[in-house]
Amino acid sequence: MNRNSQVGISLSEAISKVAADMREITVKVSGSNGRHGSGTVWRQGLIVTNAHVANSEVHDVEFATGLRAPGWLLARDGELDLAALAVSAPFGPIAAIRSADGLRAGEMVLALGNPFDGQGSITTGIVHCSVSKSPRLLADIRLAPGYSGGPLAETSGAVIGINSMIVESLGCAITSDAVEEFLSRFYLSEAA
Repeated sequence: MNRNSQVGISLSEAISKVAADMREITVKVSGSNGRHGSGTVWRQGLIVTNAHVANSEVHDVEFATGLRAPGWLLARDGELDLAALAVSAPFGPIAAIRSADGLRAGEMVLALGNPFDGQGSITTGIVHCSVSKSPRLLADIRLAPGYSGGPLAETSGAVIGINSMIVESLGCAITSDAVEEFLSRFYLSEAA
């Protein structure tokens, strides 16, 4: 038996498992203008997305299970491109969060989102450069419209950022640390 083929299958199975888990914390967020993006179940009742996705006071939030619920805008920061939505609905898992501080260039990352009306698409790539205190993380990863607001995670599935935009052909995400700081400004963090 070819040992290299076993390694490839193991990696493929591991990524597939992480993707399945990430789909459960990724939602589709639709605004009043009919456009949509993604969101991440940060905590029970709290969805984090991008400010450019959250363009109205109330949004339609669709969970991976097909459950739909209204999401009310709690906080928005256009400069950082983050928004928080409140959802009153029974839903399952929440994101496991990891600090992006200390990520190294070359670490593998996975992004989930809802591009082109798809539900729960995944793409993989690598961290472009080490993360310092910047609120943004660049990765050599292909993001399409609709990935905005979805989770960027490391290979164990821990969320390290929120997908935001493309910058000079690199995927850009807002780090999990910047998300926590944003939430704390509006008393939406777990510590508050």
